[in-house]
Amino acid sequence: MNYDISSREKAKMHTLDRIIVLKPMEGKTPVSSTGIADKRLFTGENRLHALFDIATGMWYLRYDNGNLPGALDVKYISLPELLDYVKQYFARRNVEIVDIQDAYRD
Repeated sequence: MNYDISSREKAKMHTLDRIIVLKPMEGKTPVSSTGIADKRLFTGENRLHALFDIATGMWYLRYDNGNLPGALDVKYISLPELLDYVKQYFARRNVEIVDIQDAYRD
């Protein structure tokens, strides 16, 4: 069995960093708990990352720029659990997930 994480990532073409691509729902204005949602999340200037912490074995979220809302600053047992929670969270804010991308590292 191969325990080298970087070679396993390359073999499976998956990294421990996934980018969650978001867009506003058709015909709706995206909102946050404090007002209008950060438009940079939809232009690619600010991205939402799902990251795996090898030390704890858990997934968590991070923005490129800025702090996460408290409701998203949580640890998740699995990537599907994280994605389900993020989907529900953003659906309440008129935003949908359109893609999950590997953040490829060379």
